[in-house]
Amino acid sequence: MEKTEIYHCDGCGAQYRVSGEGQPTVLCSECKQVASPHGDSVAGREYHVGHVKYVEGRRRTTEAMERFESGDLTLARGGFNDAASEFEDSVDHFTSAVSGADSESVREACERARKKATCIWQAVEWLGGATYASEQGDTDRERRYREDAQQRLRAAKEYGELVAPENVTE
Repeated sequence: MEKTEIYHCDGCGAQYRVSGEGQPTVLCSECKQVASPHGDSVAGREYHVGHVKYVEGRRRTTEAMERFESGDLTLARGGFNDAASEFEDSVDHFTSAVSGADSESVREACERARKKATCIWQAVEWLGGATYASEQGDTDRERRYREDAQQRLRAAKEYGELVAPENVTE
């Protein structure tokens, strides 16, 4: 059986069923805009990539915190920057998953992941700022940045744990 996906026009919202492998470029016959793949299976693939990026961001954050606490501030700041980049990428993929989802349950799981990753991304950026302030000897600014980061991490907890990628579209 041949794989079929739904594409939605980014301009007028027209829908197209596309059969076959790969992701062809679909040009809307109505408004000549590009149609993008859509549906829970597409959302699941985007979620999976976002989840991988999220997990890598968490790993890099843990590494950077260990470096920060051991006093290796320059490497810690680089680690926080790398982690922030991973979280930013995860947010992009979770956002795509939200917009591509058809069912409410898939959209909700993707939206919670997007919000949690956004909070952590912001926290990691504040931690990078705290590291820079510490390098400069500005302890007041470092403290404020750490407090801001802790606030965003508390907010992230409100979204619970991310759903495992294999459970998003079930």
